[in-house]
Amino acid sequence: RTEEAAPQKIKKTQEAMTLSLVKNPDILATISLAHPELFVVGFAAETQDVEHYARGKLVTKNLDLIACNDVSRADIGFASDDNAMQVFFSERYEHDSITLEKASKDDIAKQLASIIGEAIWQRHNA
Repeated sequence: RTEEAAPQKIKKTQEAMTLSLVKNPDILATISLAHPELFVVGFAAETQDVEHYARGKLVTKNLDLIACNDVSRADIGFASDDNAMQVFFSERYEHDSITLEKASKDDIAKQLASIIGEAIWQRHNA
């Protein structure tokens, strides 16, 4: 977000303008650390070192699992009807990761919902 909020519309008085940005609070990490009893799923869109960054977020945000896709791929994601994901689990689950191969976004959503349901069941029956 911007460091300072403008009290009114910023007029185009110059050819170039600079905004100072500050980091927003990490709502997901705040909630998961404050309420460890909750089952928390994160989502990550990465362009490089997908597994490395996803696993890092899994730990630092105290997530049960994180679903990640590589948004640098032109054949999936934002401008496509298809997607593919890698799902990484925290150490308390039997799976380390599951790959959801390229499929329609509807199919990916159904697969992901099934994985989340299975993980919730596993957590509460462990």
